[in-house]
Amino acid sequence: MAAFATFGLFWGSWAVMLFDIQQAFSLNDAQLGLLLAVAIAVAGASSAVMAHLADRVGARRLLWIALFAWAVLLCVLALTRQRWAFATVLVLVEIAGGSIDTAMNAEASHRLVTKPSSLVRLHALFNAGALTGAAAAALVIHAGVSWRWVWPAIALVALGVGAWALATDPGTALVPAGREVPHPQGGSHPLRRLRRDGLLILLAVFALAEVTEGGVDTWGVLFLRNHLATGVLLGAAAYVVGQLVAATTRGAGGTLLGRMSTRSALILGGCVAGGGILLESVSPLAGVAAVGLALGAGGASLFWPLVMSSVSRLASQVVSAVGTFTAAGYVGWVAGAPIVGWVSQTFGPARGLQVLAVASFGVVVCTLFTPRRQAAQDGSG
Repeated sequence: MAAFATFGLFWGSWAVMLFDIQQAFSLNDAQLGLLLAVAIAVAGASSAVMAHLADRVGARRLLWIALFAWAVLLCVLALTRQRWAFATVLVLVEIAGGSIDTAMNAEASHRLVTKPSSLVRLHALFNAGALTGAAAAALVIHAGVSWRWVWPAIALVALGVGAWALATDPGTALVPAGREVPHPQGGSHPLRRLRRDGLLILLAVFALAEVTEGGVDTWGVLFLRNHLATGVLLGAAAYVVGQLVAATTRGAGGTLLGRMSTRSALILGGCVAGGGILLESVSPLAGVAAVGLALGAGGASLFWPLVMSSVSRLASQVVSAVGTFTAAGYVGWVAGAPIVGWVSQTFGPARGLQVLAVASFGVVVCTLFTPRRQAAQDGSG
């Protein structure tokens, strides 16, 4: 729970500070998109590797190691002044962050395998952390304090959570060696297992969904601050409202969403997210655009926990499957960042947001082709 909230602190502050980061390192939208693509691609690849490591050493051990490394790297990132140094350290920060993401999702999915609605509610803590991080970063910047102080503050929190994870580490793997359930058809490759479990289509849909979810966090507030000339407080407030909607949807609505199939919930989330992002892109009024951002963030927030809850029910090897889906989520971020950045730089920022809206509606279309047989299996009751 603490790891989910801490990870949210970083991404919430990132969304608000991105305008200042872009200005500090003289990055245009296309360059920013390319940098994020490289960083997240490496993080996604490492997530797949770390998932197998978690199978052997345990998700809790991987979590505290990654948190310690992440905390140190955040402090180094805050000290960078050259563009090349910032890019290099950011890649390392994302690798450590991807390991945190894999470890906390693996353990959560393992412990809540029979309680998908609880897993959805657990992800509300990420959104609670994100809105806290966004609000704190906005207040720091508005007060005239350097945005660079935000990362060391988050690092202190991460060190505390890492020490807690270390103190409670049982020293055992989630799936002890020799306890894996064999399958008569064999096939130990993650993709073969996912195909056997009937999860390949969901994997592709999830990657597309994360184009939208990652894009909202990266480009939503940046659009308001950079292109509608809103102040840091209004831009952050819109993001905070979006995360509050997401936290409420995941928290209070966890039981309701748990009664829906993953198919139905993905369609609902895709429509809300796509409509909200489209509204933000076409409105010349900052207030209306902010409402669109809030809807976009709230709708997109459904994607990750609902897919993970479905994976935890249907996968034959939960930890490995969660790692593969985490990697696919990062692939979605990788694909979206440079595309949105290039479109925004070439055709205008509104067109960049509309790419995210198209991706969100694409999730809806692709999900409609998901076999209803699997949808019935996904219902959690």
